[in-house]
Amino acid sequence: MKKHEILEIIELRQSTLKMWQNCPLMYKAKFIDKVEPAFRYPGTIHGSALHMVLAWMHEGEWHGDLRALYTKALNFYLYACDEEHIPVRWKRDMAKEIEALRVNAVEILENYRNKAYNQDALALFSEVKFRVKLPGDYLFTGTIDQVRKNPDGSIELLDFKSSKMRPNRYAIPNDLQLTLYSYAIKFGELLVDNIWVKPNMMVDSVGIYFLRAHEIYKRKVVGKEIGDEKGSPFMRTTKTIQDLRAFRTEIRHQLSAMVKPWYYPNTASCAFCVYSEHCIARNDTIPEKQADQAKDLLAELNMA
Repeated sequence: MKKHEILEIIELRQSTLKMWQNCPLMYKAKFIDKVEPAFRYPGTIHGSALHMVLAWMHEGEWHGDLRALYTKALNFYLYACDEEHIPVRWKRDMAKEIEALRVNAVEILENYRNKAYNQDALALFSEVKFRVKLPGDYLFTGTIDQVRKNPDGSIELLDFKSSKMRPNRYAIPNDLQLTLYSYAIKFGELLVDNIWVKPNMMVDSVGIYFLRAHEIYKRKVVGKEIGDEKGSPFMRTTKTIQDLRAFRTEIRHQLSAMVKPWYYPNTASCAFCVYSEHCIARNDTIPEKQADQAKDLLAELNMA
């Protein structure tokens, strides 16, 4: 497959870039081969629902019923989104897991809502789509979780994270996804009320807002009491105009590799990958006919 053919197949998004960095083979399966995931994780759906509710809160539902809002968002991702036909891998009883997700969501969202720094912030953009041209005439698209104006007048770009493990704060300054967002809001366009606008903004800070920092301790640990939250949700860095210009060079190298028809290596994240069966079943050295004959032979021996 040629470079131009790959570019015709894939859509350059922040998720494309992120998946490429995590595992090139996973990127190939999803974006080039168009293989559907074998299943969905409840945690991924939970995170998407939290994002949706946060956008609603800043768009007029600040004092809304959080349990009802979360249930509405969760039902959308379970039963009405583009991937609703893909099964969810529940660990135990589905109803019990959904109730646990609701309880966790209300805890996180209530503590988010109770913070003065969130109450007093003005959300300029929430879950806003962007598009931006990069060197080589590559068009990147995606969604920025939130751009807010803080009470001190500073402008902050935030990416909400709801994974159980707190992101590595040392990786934040070099996070390509955060730099892409900063680049897009400076040199690209945002879709506001169905109109593409050019904000031409340099944000004062960019970073991760770790939502699970709003969870509370259910038992006493060293230095913490029962009921204490798990820490500050903010993990910030800054991006200068020089950083954004350097990003143009760095992303050019990333894109060059992403659209090159080469052997796509995989990483050590296979145990958590929704494409693991597809990955393990592939064979890059044995011809397809010979591989099929081997599978038939294994089946006859009850070893397939």
